[in-house]
Amino acid sequence: MKLFVIRIFSFLFLAALLNSCAPTRAVLPLCYKENTISASLGGPMIQYGKIITPVPYTTITYSRGLTDSTTFFASIHPTAALYGNLQMEIGLNKYLVNNDSAKYAVTVAPTLNILIRDSLRRVYPQIDVNFIKRNPLNENYYYGGICNWFEPATRKINGEKQSNIWFPSPQVGYVWNTKKGLMFQAEFKYLVPFRRNDTGPVDYIKPIIPYGGIGIYFGASYKF
Repeated sequence: MKLFVIRIFSFLFLAALLNSCAPTRAVLPLCYKENTISASLGGPMIQYGKIITPVPYTTITYSRGLTDSTTFFASIHPTAALYGNLQMEIGLNKYLVNNDSAKYAVTVAPTLNILIRDSLRRVYPQIDVNFIKRNPLNENYYYGGICNWFEPATRKINGEKQSNIWFPSPQVGYVWNTKKGLMFQAEFKYLVPFRRNDTGPVDYIKPIIPYGGIGIYFGASYKF
């Protein structure tokens, strides 16, 4: 019985980690006073019967350029809200390196993830670091990096001592820019690769071993 309870709590914690992840917001900082509205769809890959599909979680994000090197963004998750979870993020995206001649950049994005459900109130810090390589022939670009999600609680939901506070998720993606202000994004994440994904009723797709999950996301943005 005790093993069963531990497995259930482990599964719930893994589900919270996987489902809270979203594609990278504001991959490149905007110019001063530029704005974007973004929407994304996707999540961890699961097997539903004979079908393999990403969980259709949604995110809506507003971003604004505070300077030419720093962008503010705020996100909300409509799918989570349908199930009684108020989940949102606020954060900044800033250049660490921006080399126009070599067409590459490095950015950092500190973020606060806010989760509210009934009496539960949690704030999870997150820091994303990405390397961006621009296409020299157009405004499209590749990026790769790591999403670092942190657990501030010292105890798990079942009262046990929290053994891990850092949950990294490597990511790669591509952004298409159009001349009409529209941008399209595709991203692949290897979600929390050291966390077991075979202890609950949901059959997460196993990348190589039964740890973490594969996340696939698609997004669209409008710049104005």
